[in-house]
Amino acid sequence: MNRQSFQNPGPGEGNSPAISETEFQALVEMVGPDEPDVLLDLLDTYLVESSGLVNTILEGASSGDLASVLRPAHSLKSSSASIGALRLSKLCADLEAYLRGSLPGLDVNVQVKMIHSEFGRVETALELEKAKFVG
Repeated sequence: MNRQSFQNPGPGEGNSPAISETEFQALVEMVGPDEPDVLLDLLDTYLVESSGLVNTILEGASSGDLASVLRPAHSLKSSSASIGALRLSKLCADLEAYLRGSLPGLDVNVQVKMIHSEFGRVETALELEKAKFVG
């Protein structure tokens, strides 16, 4: 397997890959390595749904309506963890914890920008992974 999509985080992303190879391989095994169409459908659904969640988070944060950010942050946290986007999941978990009052001192605007940036990395990594299962 080409590990390119699992490596090379951009500046400021630390050393964590966009997608955990271990978690992604567990997903492939769970879905069934002989069922690429099912995996591709799952990844496409994640990308579409998550893009909407990220947009809702961005809109809520920019308008100051933080109450509207809680549910999409929670959903994005869970779905991202399930496909191996562990850093994105953690960023969303921290935002969710702040919004629930258990993580004081978080700069929401900075956090939302990091979530948006990390989703871009995840999107690119998943597109590379999808290409391996097509054809």
